[in-house]
Amino acid sequence: MRPTVALCTFFALAATSGTAFAQGADDDLEIPAAPADAGAATPGAPGRVAPPPSTSAIAPTAAPLPTAPSSASGASSPPPPPSEKPLVAPAAGAQAGAVEPVPVPPTSSVNPPKAPEPAADTSSFARAGSEPSLTSGVTGPLGLVFSGYVQGQYETNQMSQDQLLQGQVPANLDRFLVRRGRLRIDRAWQWAQTTLEIDGNTTRGATFGLRRAEASFVYRNPEKGAPPFVRVTAGLSEIPFGYEMTDSSRSRYFMERSQASLALFPGEPDVGVRVSGGLGFFRYSLAYLNGEPFDDRPGRSVRDPNAAKDFVGRLGVDTKPREDLHVSGGVSFLSGRGFHPGKDATKAGVVWRDLNENDVLDAGELTAVPAAAATPSESFGRFAIGADLQLAFTSKLGESRLYGELFVAQNADRGLFVADPIASGSDVRHLGYYVAFLQEITRWGIVGFRMDVYDPDADLFDTRVGKRVPQSATIRTYSPLVGVKLPDRLRVIVQYDAIVDSLARDGLGVPTDLANDQLTLRVQGEL
Repeated sequence: MRPTVALCTFFALAATSGTAFAQGADDDLEIPAAPADAGAATPGAPGRVAPPPSTSAIAPTAAPLPTAPSSASGASSPPPPPSEKPLVAPAAGAQAGAVEPVPVPPTSSVNPPKAPEPAADTSSFARAGSEPSLTSGVTGPLGLVFSGYVQGQYETNQMSQDQLLQGQVPANLDRFLVRRGRLRIDRAWQWAQTTLEIDGNTTRGATFGLRRAEASFVYRNPEKGAPPFVRVTAGLSEIPFGYEMTDSSRSRYFMERSQASLALFPGEPDVGVRVSGGLGFFRYSLAYLNGEPFDDRPGRSVRDPNAAKDFVGRLGVDTKPREDLHVSGGVSFLSGRGFHPGKDATKAGVVWRDLNENDVLDAGELTAVPAAAATPSESFGRFAIGADLQLAFTSKLGESRLYGELFVAQNADRGLFVADPIASGSDVRHLGYYVAFLQEITRWGIVGFRMDVYDPDADLFDTRVGKRVPQSATIRTYSPLVGVKLPDRLRVIVQYDAIVDSLARDGLGVPTDLANDQLTLRVQGEL
């Protein structure tokens, strides 16, 4: 039986590799459910087990799939008894390269019937559908589906120095690192699905942590390729705000999310409850979360400090007006409360300031510091509203993708210039947007460009010559990229980030552009 299983596995995987510029999100795999009774007999075919309900690209048929003869003479193995559980082999799933158990029939004659052609890809572009070579999984024991990928890269930055910052932190930014190394396990039934994913990286030292842990109740849509009518998920899951937050880092060609997205959401997942699904062209996702996104870079995640939770959601559409055109988009919102930490009580003390730097205590160099009472912590309101749009057009050259996103927010920066209106004395308004274009060059190449703009404080003022004058803190990033890929195996991408900002000061103290451009070379492979 082992040669038979191996060959059937090869046929099933070969049927999934037809889409080069796939659109997949490993962050929300749709694992087809297992059959209610794996040993039920197929009507009209006594002695054979019934195939499970399928949403994969290979439609189940009563005729057996082609298999190799068990010996050189063309002899075939006897069929399994009716009570035997079917073996399984991986096949393409409805979303994000999910792997569906496909029954392996008994070996056939020397001239088996031709295998059915794969069905058309109907995955959701808004969810970034089946990835370009990055979706194959392996079905293991108990119906578990294993998948994963590794991103190794070299990056160099203009800010790099062979020095140590305060706290003995290296200032060198020219280095090799493992950006992401992820392993994921999925298990699905008719009405339920469970996912566990771990991540390892060397961004701030070798670290392993939890990336996803969720249990879901699923009311499935029987239509092939359609999202479930209702999915209720509890645990560590994605934040449903905009497009970039749900576009998997596994399928995303650009190295990281835009600067604005990273500022509002330092990490992509958060702990809470999420309800999502779709009907026809309509898509929805609503979540009630802690409000403290998990950053996959170690040292950034903290325990939720307040009882208030974030209410986040996205309502959108996903449709194909023509066979070669895919349109999707939506509106998103976030409403929650941030946290301003209080201060501990302090004792009275004395401070010596060596004003003349003679290492001798002189008159007037001692200062009394009075005791201070503790100050209580406070919370403050924050919100964000966004809109996104994606267009995908397929031509003989390959697929072209144009997409963008816009948002306005208040007191919502948690990753770059952390907003604290209680400390600053006023609310902080943010504005961000990006526009990106990707062009596939046949199955083997990709080129792209993204421009993103983020203003962390729309009401910022500076003091010059004793006067308050408006100042722009806007950060603009221009990111061209070029890459090559081996579909379903490997891809190599080079991206340059030209950053224009006002984070430095010239000799007169006037804000000027900081030299912080970055070049990144990344190699990504599949497990």
